[in-house]
Amino acid sequence: MKAILFDFDGVLVQSMEDHFQGWRKALEKFGIEMNPEELYVMEGQGVKAVAHELTRKYNLPIESSSELIKDKQDYYNKIKKIRFYPNLLEVLNWATEKNLRMGVVTGGTRDRVNETIQNFGLDSFFGAIVTSDDVSETKPSPQPYLLAASLLDTDPKECIVIENAPLGIQSGKSAGMRVIGLTTTLNSHHLKEADVVVGDFRELLAALKRLY
Repeated sequence: MKAILFDFDGVLVQSMEDHFQGWRKALEKFGIEMNPEELYVMEGQGVKAVAHELTRKYNLPIESSSELIKDKQDYYNKIKKIRFYPNLLEVLNWATEKNLRMGVVTGGTRDRVNETIQNFGLDSFFGAIVTSDDVSETKPSPQPYLLAASLLDTDPKECIVIENAPLGIQSGKSAGMRVIGLTTTLNSHHLKEADVVVGDFRELLAALKRLY
């Protein structure tokens, strides 16, 4: 193992609850109620793909997709609270001590991800940040993770992916990487394609130490 690649929402940042509230609010005007799990299994694709999937799932007009995105973003920006998971810094500091390269691979937008990472002084940890703005195909395509490995000058087989959603796990596995699933938003049943599944960052650190 030479590099660790982290998903962003639901892995580095405890934000999926706020994203769900944004989508829930946006769907309200169409008389649709969505439960959190419905969103969490779609996570990783990027906002446009999620909106497209929601319009298809709920038989909404295709043109309502851009309206959904705007309403979701507006509400999310009003309520968002940036929170990191307990013991995250322990994992980042351990990886730094071991001279492991680190990157972020996300379906989020570059502006939002960069702002969060820089505001909390985490940018020094990451040698690569790959967002939906940097690729032609988002997760579950392997493209985002392969780009991150290339930017870190690391063989994909030497990378470990940390993910909390099925599409992200598919992306990492398709890129030829080992994947650790983190049950921050979904239970282990949804993460069964991962090589290892852990419950929190303390368990994650123990799993990484076993793999290193």
